[in-house]
Amino acid sequence: MKKNLLIIGLLLAMSLGVSAQNTGFAFGLKLGPGFDWTGSTTGAAKSEGVRTGFGVGLVAEYYFAENYAIVTGVNVNMNRGHYSFQNAHLDSVAGVSPFSVDRYYKSTVYEIPLMLKMVTNELGNLPLRVYAQVGAGFGYAQKVKVKDSYEDFNGDTYIASNKEYSNFRTSLKIGAGAQYALDESTRVFLGVYFSHDFINNINSIAPNHYKFYFDGDEKVGERETKLNMLQNRVGIEAGVLF
Repeated sequence: MKKNLLIIGLLLAMSLGVSAQNTGFAFGLKLGPGFDWTGSTTGAAKSEGVRTGFGVGLVAEYYFAENYAIVTGVNVNMNRGHYSFQNAHLDSVAGVSPFSVDRYYKSTVYEIPLMLKMVTNELGNLPLRVYAQVGAGFGYAQKVKVKDSYEDFNGDTYIASNKEYSNFRTSLKIGAGAQYALDESTRVFLGVYFSHDFINNINSIAPNHYKFYFDGDEKVGERETKLNMLQNRVGIEAGVLF
């Protein structure tokens, strides 16, 4: 818990260091569910459906023009995934025998977003404005837990952060929504967003980075396609800005 609070504090200090030097600054909170699925640019990981995660965040906005703002802050995303991939073991009779691994995946990612927000003028006589935003997220996954099922064995759960998965994450982020002014300084908002990882989550420098098949510690063959895994999310976020 202390490590988690330290990470959040450091990320928040970095994000606010840019924005707090400017006028037109707003600060707030947000939260909401996310619907996660796993993708693969190489096709080596097959998505096995959508899982529900959750996210909370601190928001910092700086309006450099009436309808344009830079948005940053700190996001804490509880990501989930379910995918399958091919592995292999060495059989004394058949040689290298492939089999499918069914994997449930979960991680907590601490992320600093950096986005451009574009806002319309007020709609009619209401203090209601519609917005769109686009940018990137730069995150750190403290640990990853997976649960594998394969052949006659089920329920293997372990922490795999420094072995198989990269700690660092970079994602494309786009979103849209509406914000309503309660008074001159307070706004509530509701939006949707899409997040897509840029970089393979599999750790390419780890001993077992899925370029090869391993049976225990023994290398038993090389994959035709290196395992590639990317997380995607469609999320809903609601929050308040002051």
